[in-house]
Amino acid sequence: MSSGPYRRLAEAYDWEGSLDFSRQAFRRVMAVCREFGVRPARSLDLGCGTGTLAILMAEAGWKTIGLDLSEAMLAQAKQKALDAGQAVEFVQQDMRDVRIEEPVALVTSFYDTLNHLLFAEDLQSTFRGVARALLPGGLFVFDVNTEATFRQLWGGATHFIDAPRASTVYRTSYDAETRLAKGLVTGFLRRRDHYERFEEEIIERYWPPEELATHLAAAALSPIRREPFNPFPLAGGGDLKWLWIAKRD
Repeated sequence: MSSGPYRRLAEAYDWEGSLDFSRQAFRRVMAVCREFGVRPARSLDLGCGTGTLAILMAEAGWKTIGLDLSEAMLAQAKQKALDAGQAVEFVQQDMRDVRIEEPVALVTSFYDTLNHLLFAEDLQSTFRGVARALLPGGLFVFDVNTEATFRQLWGGATHFIDAPRASTVYRTSYDAETRLAKGLVTGFLRRRDHYERFEEEIIERYWPPEELATHLAAAALSPIRREPFNPFPLAGGGDLKWLWIAKRD
């Protein structure tokens, strides 16, 4: 898994579109729960980031755990939950070794969290941890980037985001042979009378559907279906993400 990002970037994260994305993810998760008759219970959000989805789940009656490796992202999440008056349990933990005290009815993972896993063994250990965390029959709902997304948005493109509290520049690359994508982030955090500059690198990997299905099944997670998930359109056409639904055997 890529290491190092989401320290200073945590301060800019919510101003780069993640809030709206998380709201759309929440609506899709709720639709899946209604379809499969899953009522609010205990849930786990892997790679919870600044906690928006976990807080929305708590507001909908779920007893939610948010898990992330980044201390800075969790600090943002805890403050947001406090401001929202929601009791969300946030845990700093590596998703490749998920350990929670009580099993849950639902595990979620969004915003290409699983694309940060760069090796098959990391994906396998994460899926095994999800299976351990789920009650029998529990659901695992997650998204991953499509290859169209990596080719169009990461394939040598430069993106500039100017937001109220921060400005960021993303310089990207994508190697179709290795399926590795890299993004060098240069950010400027607004302070009262100056900007603070930072640099971080994000590395992700494209996981083809057939590989994901194989690794899910090996972890006793039965894929139910995958469907397009397009919080915003790709200019060059194609789907932005796949949303997967799997069930604990």
